[in-house]
Amino acid sequence: LNKKNNSNSEIKWLNSKFKQYGVVNKNLSTLKIRMDEIPVSLALAQAAKETGWGTSRFAIEGNALFGQWTFSGEGIKPAGADSSDGSHKVMRFKVLKASVRAYQRNLNTHKSYIEFRKERAIQRDNNGKLNSLVLVNYLDKYAETGQQYIDVLKQIIKQNSLTDFDDVNVMPTS
Repeated sequence: LNKKNNSNSEIKWLNSKFKQYGVVNKNLSTLKIRMDEIPVSLALAQAAKETGWGTSRFAIEGNALFGQWTFSGEGIKPAGADSSDGSHKVMRFKVLKASVRAYQRNLNTHKSYIEFRKERAIQRDNNGKLNSLVLVNYLDKYAETGQQYIDVLKQIIKQNSLTDFDDVNVMPTS
């Protein structure tokens, strides 16, 4: 990203990343901020909360770990949703990995999480380590319950020592 001249393959890769992360003006700083990771502890806490620790119908039937909504035909209709509340469904995925990728894309590109990405960039610039207990404060728009959602996520992270997993790297299986 910091080179003055890039090879054709590097330019092709950059262009694919601009598209993947929704950076229309090809601004490298914006891309760098959006391409950063989500702390493992935060992702685990959200998955636990959104799926009832993996027991929800959405997780079991649709590999949906993060309760993301869709308004298209594909998805699982919430059991308690009335017809007047709109036509939202919870996204359905063929494999768990696709759910994780959609979650990552959501936090890294959606306008609701601009402040989350700003704080993450500040943490990177200051000491390089991401603090999920601070970053979680910027996810009030993730759920309708706002601050209550944040408080529950903090409790899940703390009670289960999830920050212990933040430095873990999972090796690919193939």
